[in-house]
Amino acid sequence: MAVRGFAGRKFRIGEEAELRQWTKSDAETVFEAAKKNYEHLQTFMEWIKPDHSLDDYQKFVDSEIAGSADMKSLGFGIFSHSELIGSIGFAYFDDAAKVTEIGYWIAATEEGKGIITKACQILIDFAFNDLGMNRVQIRCATANSRSAAIPERLGFTKEGVQRLHIIRNGKLYDFAIYGLLASEWQKAGLKV
Repeated sequence: MAVRGFAGRKFRIGEEAELRQWTKSDAETVFEAAKKNYEHLQTFMEWIKPDHSLDDYQKFVDSEIAGSADMKSLGFGIFSHSELIGSIGFAYFDDAAKVTEIGYWIAATEEGKGIITKACQILIDFAFNDLGMNRVQIRCATANSRSAAIPERLGFTKEGVQRLHIIRNGKLYDFAIYGLLASEWQKAGLKV
């Protein structure tokens, strides 16, 4: 596998946004963004709770930093003009199989602008070209059509549906699994 060199990694998304790794000082920013987007995110994001505290988000940030340091995961805040508008990252790395999974969310005010699609393109390139991964997957509730449109747009194959697999906000959902291989990405020429 290629050397990861996770520390301080940043990526630009056009002129106005960037992906940057979490820092200890981001906890309050994440806390405020989660509160502001609670209604928007609570249907499909299992981590968002109405009673979360600043301490919960400090633990989240600490966990993200530790995952990056241990090279077990790699998370980024999506910032526009220094405002947190979303999050994206690699949930885990299976170094033996060379597989990773991308997860993401975006603020309600930023939906439909292509930010998550562009961020996914950047991370897919990074996974295949810098991290030596062979497969990237994205999973999402089948009812979350906006989220499912992203892997479909990027050439992923819908490999299956896990029926009534995930509970979100007290309701069971089917979960779709999308996969993309390095050879497919290179053949499609969708690089950023």
